[in-house]
Amino acid sequence: MISKIKTIANNTLCSTLDFASKYSRILLALILCIASMFSFSVIGANVSSFRIFDGKTTKIVHLLNDSPEQAVRCVTLESGDYEIVDTKNEDGYINVTVNYSFPVYIAVGDEIIEVMTVKSTVKEILEQVGFKVDKYDLLDPSADTVIDSEAIIQYSDVEYVKDSYTESVPCKTKTVYSSKKLKGTKTFIKGEDGKKKVTYTNKVVNGNVVSTTVEDVTVLSNAVSNKTIVGTGAKKSKAVTTSKNVKTVSVLSPKKAIKLDKSGAPVNYKKKITVEATGYTYTGHRCSTGVSPKPGYIAVNPRYIPYGTKMYIRSKDGRYNYGYAIAADTGGFVKSRPTNVDLFFASRSACVAFGRRDVEIFIIG
Repeated sequence: MISKIKTIANNTLCSTLDFASKYSRILLALILCIASMFSFSVIGANVSSFRIFDGKTTKIVHLLNDSPEQAVRCVTLESGDYEIVDTKNEDGYINVTVNYSFPVYIAVGDEIIEVMTVKSTVKEILEQVGFKVDKYDLLDPSADTVIDSEAIIQYSDVEYVKDSYTESVPCKTKTVYSSKKLKGTKTFIKGEDGKKKVTYTNKVVNGNVVSTTVEDVTVLSNAVSNKTIVGTGAKKSKAVTTSKNVKTVSVLSPKKAIKLDKSGAPVNYKKKITVEATGYTYTGHRCSTGVSPKPGYIAVNPRYIPYGTKMYIRSKDGRYNYGYAIAADTGGFVKSRPTNVDLFFASRSACVAFGRRDVEIFIIG
């Protein structure tokens, strides 16, 4: 009976344990299923999907981060020289555009600059290496040309630089002839240089000045010429006597004795003229100016020698020293010999002896 009870009990316990074991397995499976679903949910939430486009093909990459650079490294490209030029989120993908880079050679004067670049305009490529392109620069090909493969760019950096400077204007030397200076003498008067402001524009190509254009010249101060004064006047002789001490035909006397040199000519005078003279004597009439005729009053053409002119006269041949004279009369010669003079003598015989001859007239007043 006891044995039978144990058997029944054992059977009951096994049944119970077996039921418990099955229940545990079901519970464990349920837990694992829930955990698996949670894990996949979490992992799926952190996965980034990329579409890599290199201009020809598109490749898909899934990563547990959102780095386009890492995504590109996960695919096989035609070349290891590339550049990511665009990223854009679209339709749950990160679209990554890749351009392959290539060498471009920039010729600047005698220098060649190599730059690795992607499809770009000439202007963009030049700006990559620090050149700021403007309207004056020379380019081949032009600035807006698109470069998509290995190429050579001819570039000349052209600038127009405006500036100014001040320079001297050298003074010239001129020669002036003066009768007030003795013949053979020279007097130098120093002048002064002028100044001018010159505004110019330099054309600079690749840092070198290739041409200069003067835009404006402003005179700041005029130059004053050097001056050489050359004397042409007759050398003045020293006075050795005066009209008071020599015998003359004229009976007139100046208020102040006339200084004479050793040749008998006045030392000081305003003008010297040589004319033809004729002697004349009393006619019974007064002079044209109203004075009574006497040696020293002479007849002139008043158009050439005004009435009242004071002078000292001597014959050119040296035989007659007529002396101090005043223009007081008009001769009948004015029409036929307008520059001649008539000298008054005290007698007819003296007139005849004098006749007609050249005289030197020194105008003194």
